[in-house]
Amino acid sequence: MDAFNRELNRLLVMAYRKINKLEEGILHSVSGMDLSIGEMHLLEAVGDKKDDGMPLYELAQRMELSPPTVTVAVNKLFKKGFVAKSKSETDKRSVIVKLTRMGKKMNAAHRYFHEQMVRDIDKLLTPAERDGLLRGMEQLNLFFQDALDDLEVKERKRRVQLQNESV
Repeated sequence: MDAFNRELNRLLVMAYRKINKLEEGILHSVSGMDLSIGEMHLLEAVGDKKDDGMPLYELAQRMELSPPTVTVAVNKLFKKGFVAKSKSETDKRSVIVKLTRMGKKMNAAHRYFHEQMVRDIDKLLTPAERDGLLRGMEQLNLFFQDALDDLEVKERKRRVQLQNESV
């Protein structure tokens, strides 16, 4: 790895860790409870549906997680008092997840954290730096999306190969 690649790797890892650590610290100071970033992002997804709530299967799709993984996480959030669960009126097999008052408070704090973080970063940058940062972030996101797409294609090929071998 050359000097640029080492420095870029170091900065990406540091930024990722620091954002997560800061976000978890803010959330803990608001709730006084241990709430993981993953749990917070589940609350955020449920909160996007406002008071309608969200079917568990839809939450799993939105978070790109398996339904059993989301079920375990939702059960933890339920025990902590952040979400309420109910049966769907149209499909009794489906579970609807809604934010409780405490869940709404945490979701609002999380949204405020992101808004404040973006405003604070904005204040540090010149207009040219802002444009450069946005272009760089766009490219970074495209890179990660392409890598995820490639990974998904490889996983599908692996599953097909395993199915063919078992026949």
